[in-house]
Amino acid sequence: MAAMTVEQRIIEQFDCSVSELLANFANQGLTSKQVAEKLDCGVSNVRRIARKYNIRFNQPAPQAKIVHSDEFKDPQLNRINFLSRVWNSSLVNRVPKQIEEFA
Repeated sequence: MAAMTVEQRIIEQFDCSVSELLANFANQGLTSKQVAEKLDCGVSNVRRIARKYNIRFNQPAPQAKIVHSDEFKDPQLNRINFLSRVWNSSLVNRVPKQIEEFA
């Protein structure tokens, strides 16, 4: 006898359709990883099944760590923030030696 698929387990355990359950999880704002933990299966299975039923889960946007660093926020030019500043003559005169080495 073949093992039950994730979809078959959903129907049996939760007594509702697969699309209904996944839509409910998506409406709660869960990620595919959280849904996989609830269903005791792999994230790839959840994503595959969700694609099948055209359901999207809340995927957190990746955070750029550089924007949150102290070096990036420093008002003085440095190796991290030199491309995010307006280049005018007052700033060019304050360019640290480390940045001049890149030129």
